[in-house]
Amino acid sequence: MFSLMECITFDRYIEAFRVLERYSEEYPYMLGHLLEISARYLPDGFSMLDIGAGTGHFARSFLERCQRPVQSYTAIEPSPDHVAKIQENFRSLPVQREIINDFFTPQMTFSEKFDLIILSHCTYCFLPDPEPYLLHALSLLSGTGRVVIYQGSPANFCYFLNCILQDILPKKRVTDPTFTSWDVRNILERNRIPHSVSYLPGFLRAGEIFRPENTSLLHELITFSLMVESESMEPGILKRTEEILREIAYPSAEGPLLNLGVDAITVGPLKR
Repeated sequence: MFSLMECITFDRYIEAFRVLERYSEEYPYMLGHLLEISARYLPDGFSMLDIGAGTGHFARSFLERCQRPVQSYTAIEPSPDHVAKIQENFRSLPVQREIINDFFTPQMTFSEKFDLIILSHCTYCFLPDPEPYLLHALSLLSGTGRVVIYQGSPANFCYFLNCILQDILPKKRVTDPTFTSWDVRNILERNRIPHSVSYLPGFLRAGEIFRPENTSLLHELITFSLMVESESMEPGILKRTEEILREIAYPSAEGPLLNLGVDAITVGPLKR
């Protein structure tokens, strides 16, 4: 019966991500970290490459607040809908920019190196063999620049949920939610690439999602977390999945929260 689970497509993945965007609280921590990195290591300004830029919301928030000169901004994003939002988000920003509507690949070339390269929650898209992608991204870094990789840690509720259900979930999905910051760190360590790690305590506000009248929101969160259509799950398994999400949520003054912990992995400068 478990083989009937319907894996979501990449477009459906983008659509389901909206529930995370709406209720997650991780960008402020990432934003503070990136502002600190730019102030400390890039005092004279920088050119920026944003791999897997999404809607451009995070990059815009960063560039609006950054106190260092921004020479250029280059975004790579495969979703046409997201590219349209990047163009809208950056319309009023006075920065030279290039927006590439494509998937990042190890074959992609640029005329110049970049001083700041961001990979925010996009390394999942490099599976099943992320190493060539990560190493190529590092090769695009200027001599004094920094690469910052934001990746969910094993403390993240998505990882926990997938581990519980791993025996019944389809083996091949649009991405692997159990690919975490530890896997990225393993690649860097295997290639003897120095890096530092900062844990950022993100979370998802689950109070509204857990309300009885918002079952559709809860199911959308499950769809995104497991990369399968929640409604295609066996009813008993779906009910248990709803239960475990409520059980692993932790109480706060703002209501129940789900852990969305992120590791900020900073690389650079690199020896050539």
